[in-house]
Amino acid sequence: MRPRLTAAFYGGKGFSLYHAYGSASRVPLSPHFHDEYLICAQLRGDEHCHVAGKLHEFRAGDVALINPQQVHTGNTEGEDVEYISLYVDSGRVAQLAAELAASPTPHVGATPEFTVVRAASQPALVDEMCRLLAAVQGHGPSVVFPTPSTQDDPDLEIPSRILSGRGAPLPSADPPTAADALEVEAALIRVVTHAFEEFSNLRTPLVRSSHRVGHRKIARALDYMRELPPAATDDAIALDRLAEVAELSKFHFLRQFNQVVGMTPGAYLRTLRMCQAARLLRSSETPILDVAVAVGFADHPSFSRAFARYMGMTPSEYRRLGPL
Repeated sequence: MRPRLTAAFYGGKGFSLYHAYGSASRVPLSPHFHDEYLICAQLRGDEHCHVAGKLHEFRAGDVALINPQQVHTGNTEGEDVEYISLYVDSGRVAQLAAELAASPTPHVGATPEFTVVRAASQPALVDEMCRLLAAVQGHGPSVVFPTPSTQDDPDLEIPSRILSGRGAPLPSADPPTAADALEVEAALIRVVTHAFEEFSNLRTPLVRSSHRVGHRKIARALDYMRELPPAATDDAIALDRLAEVAELSKFHFLRQFNQVVGMTPGAYLRTLRMCQAARLLRSSETPILDVAVAVGFADHPSFSRAFARYMGMTPSEYRRLGPL
């Protein structure tokens, strides 16, 4: 039996929320990363996740904490799996960090990072995540994926009909009111504040992030790659150039990059393009074709296919989640 997860996406100012569950599920995810912080609550079932080359096992009640551009994999297992993934824009986190700072420290004005990957047995944080999900289900912009008229997509492995956790069709969202928006905002702030107060270097800036790259030469190459324009020239992203920046031979650069980062340089650059495209889609009204061209794609169809494999929804569906 191929994997069967039902899933729904929700969006709001500075965040996206993903709720997935299923039976007899075993859904592997290849190495990837996002521009946002990821806070993931495991509600049922188990998940294995590689982060920075280390295997982490998550059980019901655990919370995963991933920093922006931190490469990770995932593999859900079991007869009954459910989890909530919250993606928070770094701008929202930086704003909250400034508001929470009790006194001027070297970290004020900067963005804190998580210092642990797995927070075991966190019933209070999991409950706050569930409350946020409940708040956005009725009022937040949503994409129930795919729509009932859409056929199953074997590449995405998400069925064409989505149900609530109790097996009933999800209710249609009513037009949001100011009170609804306030409820979602308050629930989001509770989750983010809890996660960063407990599991980041917000108060202790000298504590190392779990995303720290210890290999100085690979870190230099990563900085170079992140600063490249979305549609960089072939010469700028050639293996010879990347190895030159790292001051390593091509052979040693490839081996060390794979080992330290968790994916190939080519896969890292492709994922960076998807991150840049995702931000453009929700932070501007740029036509999708122009977004595709801006990140190096020749046409709309090839970009849409690549984006759907990365994000789990099409560019137009992702844009419907609302502005960042």
